[in-house]
Amino acid sequence: MAQIESQHLIAIRTLVLAVDAGSLTDAGRRLGLTPSAVSKQLSRLEDALGARLLERTTRSVRPTGAGLELVQRARPLFEAFDEATATVRDLQTEIAGRVRISASRAFAHACLLPLLARLAATHEKLEFDLVLSARRVDFIEDEIDVALREGPLEDSSLTARKLGSAEIVLCASGAYLARRGRPRSLDDLERHDLLVVPPSGPASDITRLRGRNGRRLRLLPRFRVNDVIALCALAEAGAGIAALPSYVARPGLASGRLVRVLPRTTIARLPLHAVYPSRRHLPRRVQVVLEALRVAVR
Repeated sequence: MAQIESQHLIAIRTLVLAVDAGSLTDAGRRLGLTPSAVSKQLSRLEDALGARLLERTTRSVRPTGAGLELVQRARPLFEAFDEATATVRDLQTEIAGRVRISASRAFAHACLLPLLARLAATHEKLEFDLVLSARRVDFIEDEIDVALREGPLEDSSLTARKLGSAEIVLCASGAYLARRGRPRSLDDLERHDLLVVPPSGPASDITRLRGRNGRRLRLLPRFRVNDVIALCALAEAGAGIAALPSYVARPGLASGRLVRVLPRTTIARLPLHAVYPSRRHLPRRVQVVLEALRVAVR
């Protein structure tokens, strides 16, 4: 039954085009059909409705009373349908609309907020909703377009695009290092005040570091803080040595508020990914954000 109704709908649209064009040939040209194929469609529709819809001549067509009634009632429906589909197509290609993004507070402050401010200035029709949280979001329930995730990805049916990676760097203020001395090796960290994020993996937990000959270091943190921005502020205030993602430490290092500790030692690298529900039919507004992130983070 659904197939018959679908055929009727196509035939009614053909009828509207034929009446508007005044010719089966012109209607067929718009539909990519031959005049004979158009004529067969309309004949089947007439048989199904039990009514003659068109008066045909060799050069033109004219609707009967029943045909005119059907065309007048159907035309607004097809116009609304065309308008709706055109709007959806425009939404996919126009850089406009709202993008809802999930990210950690640290990544947002260091990278995302300045980037979105620039995008908003460039694309006046773009709007943003930000969900700043370390928790894993539910894309459907939270209506998230893109989630920015740091560290190894869990197995998922979601699509992930690697944006780059951040090095985990050891930093302290110049005042702290002047007071306590500058470490010359990882072993020296045992004699320093350490500022750490509660462990969530090797990248964020420097207490797992090993020194010479693979010896497990006795690293006892002076501060544990569950916020990397606060950890950075403590380091700048001279509270100790912090392990920070390079994108968080960068402003402090550039201004001199922070100094790199053991700069030739690689602590860990933190992969950065943009995660989203599907690669297919990604709206243009989301594509623009993803491309801007890829350029900014690399």
